[in-house]
Parts: sequence; structure tokens; C-alpha cells
Amino acid sequence: MVKTDKQLAHDLRELIVVLYRQMQKHISNEEQLSVAAQNIMYQLTQKDELLPSELCTLLNISSQYISQVFNQLESLDYIARKPSASDGRKTLVSLTTKGKLKVQQSRKEREEWLAGLIAERLSSTDKEVIKKALGLLNTLIEPSVSSINS
Repeated sequence: MVKTDKQLAHDLRELIVVLYRQMQKHISNEEQLSVAAQNIMYQLTQKDELLPSELCTLLNISSQYISQVFNQLESLDYIARKPSASDGRKTLVSLTTKGKLKVQQSRKEREEWLAGLIAERLSSTDKEVIKKALGLLNTLIEPSVSSINS
């Protein structure tokens, strides 16, 4: 049975959501960082500094809420805020060294968990299929976003 593009999109989205949720369960989160806080930290790994308004737009969250998340991240020493050199009225947000280490640790935990599942459940043939599928899926990523395999 050939699946329609809409059905493939639905199945892929569902798989990504379930896999993401399982991954979230398998990382340490003693600080109980919200998904928004984790997403802010991720965005700050993509660009060294961002304005709060840019983060609000990227993540589709309100300025009130982002301010609360910033306060938590700043109290944990994961982010730093400083005035913009070009416009002192604006504030730039960046990850601290501790914040960068937290992101690296989280990625490492997720990848180790996923690698364990792959080793346990997939044959070498299955792994080759996944490699090929990743190549195809990378073509769906917008050109401005770096590839998974890079």
C-alpha cells in the first residue's frame, strides 16, 4: 500500500514527537528546565548572541514568559545578558561556559541513550537503511539550517 504524502508526513511527525519525548525522559534535568528553557539554550548554540525579541520570535513565546525563563537560566549561570554595543538600550543574551557545558552534557546523554537503542534493536542492515533515510530526510531541512550529518 502506497502512503500519501500527508500520511507520510503524519507518521514522520508522530515518530519524531514520540522519539523526542522518550529522549527527554532519559536526560538528567535536576534543574527542571522547561522545554522553553532548553530551546532557548539550543538557539544560543546556533548564534552566539541573540536579542530577547529574536528568541521570542524564533520560539513563538511571549516576552513576559521569556523574561521568567531568562531569570531561571541566569540564576543557574547558564546565560548572561549584556547591553548591545551598537544600541545600549538593547540587551544581548548568550550562553555562559556553564550553559555550553550543560547543552553538551544533554546532547551527550541523548546520543548515548539513542546509540544504545540502535545497538540493541537494529541489525547492521537496518543501520544502513537509517543512514540512507537520514540522507533523504536532510533534504527536507531548510538550506539555512545545518545538516544533521555535518
